Amino acid sequence: MAEKTSNISVRIPEEYRKRLQLQADKKAISFNSHILRVLEIHLMNSGFGPLSLTSASGRLFQIRCEPYIDNVDETTWAYFIDEPKYEKERAYYLIGIGRTILRDWQVKDKSTVSKEVGLALLSYYNRKGMDIDRLFFSQYPGPDNDGRRVLQVAEVPETLEQFLDLLMTDSWTDKFVEASQTSQDLRRGRSESALYR
Repeated sequence: MAEKTSNISVRIPEEYRKRLQLQADKKAISFNSHILRVLEIHLMNSGFGPLSLTSASGRLFQIRCEPYIDNVDETTWAYFIDEPKYEKERAYYLIGIGRTILRDWQVKDKSTVSKEVGLALLSYYNRKGMDIDRLFFSQYPGPDNDGRRVLQVAEVPETLEQFLDLLMTDSWTDKFVEASQTSQDLRRGRSESALYR
């Protein structure tokens, strides 16, 4: 089934239109297709777009999300990191936001904001050169919690917009994340030979 589309009118400076048209012509694609791709890349990089990321090493990952916890303490989503090349789930993270942040940010839709912040964080880690299947979070002790990350109020600015701006400009630092040498699935016991089956 074809994706639903909407017709909109956008006013852009003539200089931008010319540049975009030149780029589209160079790629032998339509102007509309090129605009959609530019938007898709922007949205993907800001954590609000298609649920896939390409790592600095050229690996493609797809991200599946499911709600995990929504209670008085936190709103957390589960993020499944798949590597389509091998048709394998490589990692599983629980990323959430503490209740004080959601209250301070005056968030009305806790679930949607938490999901989008998690995706923005994964995009941020990816831009920092970390393969997103190799993330290790040290916020909570124990090997079963190496994939659990819950943002707390002392770590973020006063508004959601400020936080997303910090992520987009790579100006935020996560003291609880490390890049492991191996993917989470291998750390948790999958044999490397099983990866290629």
